[in-house]
Amino acid sequence: MVTVIPKQPKKEREQITIRLDRDVLQTLEHYCRYIESGRDYVINQCLTFIFRKDKPFSLWLSNQGIASTPAINGGTVEQTPTKALNHKERPTAVQGRLSIAE
Repeated sequence: MVTVIPKQPKKEREQITIRLDRDVLQTLEHYCRYIESGRDYVINQCLTFIFRKDKPFSLWLSNQGIASTPAINGGTVEQTPTKALNHKERPTAVQGRLSIAE
């Protein structure tokens, strides 16, 4: 049977322990209540968003020979590019980094 909404995929998960600044944790709790979702989901979605948007990080992964992951490619695994980068494509500096601990 074909459905309009696909079945939610079951993903393998690992448990970690983190320490957050008190104000960040409080804001996380508020956000979780706001979107009616758990901490795990919100943190996972935030990290996935950052991994996708941080182009210098994607470039760094590629330069390290690390294949992109579904978290970076929106659910599809991409092969590591074999094309050599020219000087213009190399980032010289990353400005305006987001600090999670702020």
